[in-house]
Amino acid sequence: MSERAVVERPALKVWETEVLRLTGFPSPSAEITEPAWWSEIVGEAPERKTLRPRRGGQEEEGPLEGGKLILRVTPTRIDWLFGPIYPPDEEPATFPTIGPFPKTLDTLSKLMFRWFGIQTCPPLRRLAFGAILVQPVDDRKSGYKQISAYLPNVKLDPDGSSDLIYQINRPRDSRSGVPGLRINRLSKWSVSLLQTVAFSLEKTSVSMAPGRELSACRLELDVNTSADFQGEFPREQVAVIFDELVRLGSEIVDEGDIP
Repeated sequence: MSERAVVERPALKVWETEVLRLTGFPSPSAEITEPAWWSEIVGEAPERKTLRPRRGGQEEEGPLEGGKLILRVTPTRIDWLFGPIYPPDEEPATFPTIGPFPKTLDTLSKLMFRWFGIQTCPPLRRLAFGAILVQPVDDRKSGYKQISAYLPNVKLDPDGSSDLIYQINRPRDSRSGVPGLRINRLSKWSVSLLQTVAFSLEKTSVSMAPGRELSACRLELDVNTSADFQGEFPREQVAVIFDELVRLGSEIVDEGDIP
């Protein structure tokens, strides 16, 4: 029996979330002027707000369930990002994450469905759901063995290969009911190495020495509606489309690279 055959694919909950993203591309008819979406969706003022008058945009951020929520707005793109808070001057004990994928996805999804439902949500012509997920492993070799369970069409040699980056798009027709809508299912697989550094302060110098090496399987998702779609989404269909993007992304997380 081959080594690939005996590797068990972990359950969905094993993947840890580094970043989740919802991107909306406003219709040309949208008028966006210093929106108050953050307060309407989160229920309180952001911790920080930055205006960029020359670019016609703004950025807001604040804490959210052990992580950080960021809203970036420009005339042509809106990003909601949910990611970790990086403690200053602290050596990471593991890859920075905000919790198990299902839990963090539920948190972001509730906020996004709330945003789609408010009157000031702009008309949209494209949507994208993105994620960066990690699954800690002991070392590069065990990472290659593990990630091979998600890549049934790729033959990996854990002992004689390195620098794996596998990226593929497997488009599908949307089932949202929007005529002619196609969805790109882009996934990027790799095994990442995080090298920590130890600093030593002497009287007249500072020396550095390699610290621990942390390894993890890494999955980057970008599930998005095709740029070929003409027009804007019906307002009542936006939440349906987002739900489909999330379901297709979760399918990749759970099942791996499948058609």
